[in-house]
Amino acid sequence: MADEECKKEECPPGAPPWMCTFADLMSLLMCFFILLLSFSVMDARKYKQVAGSMKDAFGVQRGKHATLSVTGSSMISKEMPEVPLNVQLRIAESLREEIDEGTVEADYDPDGLTLRVKDSLAFDSGQAVIKPRFTLILDKLGKTVVNKDVMVIVSGHTDNVPLRKSQTRYSSNWSLSTARSVAVVEYWIKRFKIPTERLSAMGYAGGQPLVSNDTAEGRARNRRVEFKIKPTRPNMVFDGIEFEKK
Repeated sequence: MADEECKKEECPPGAPPWMCTFADLMSLLMCFFILLLSFSVMDARKYKQVAGSMKDAFGVQRGKHATLSVTGSSMISKEMPEVPLNVQLRIAESLREEIDEGTVEADYDPDGLTLRVKDSLAFDSGQAVIKPRFTLILDKLGKTVVNKDVMVIVSGHTDNVPLRKSQTRYSSNWSLSTARSVAVVEYWIKRFKIPTERLSAMGYAGGQPLVSNDTAEGRARNRRVEFKIKPTRPNMVFDGIEFEKK
């Protein structure tokens, strides 16, 4: 009877080879469908933290001043006004020293990339003559955007303290802030030959403060020059590493 009984074969330890291949295939399929889901529907807050966050990835963004809606939108929409990611990377790299020092701030919102330069670094008090250190920043930024498909809106901002006529030739903060933005645009046009249709100059005086003007620190923060970098065309979609025109 013992000889007639079927001999049981001992199973080798560990999973069979086919199971490893099957598990790898299932993992790849799961990652594939997760990627499809993430590209099809975009959460604005998560997208800002991951795809648009310059702070964690590139050491750029100092704060999040924009208020974004929690509603999703199509990530492959033809109307996405996004700055190409490679342009963001180039700007972050070219201005890394100034960003680390805190003399330049960067923020990203649905309208584009905003750079802020402190007033004390850019101009003397009550004047619109570009200082040498500000010239270096303008050269770095100008070289980055001159051949890119983006436009730059330069805006001057002051605090809410009226100008003293004995210290400046400008009649008000309006004329001073406008003169400063115009000086930047004219410098770029002369040095880099950036087309005029890709540049704008604006002066806001003290109309758009970042913080309260009640303290000296707040007034110093509100005195600034801003660069809003936006795509020249809205027809850009995310293509892995950069936004391409379609």
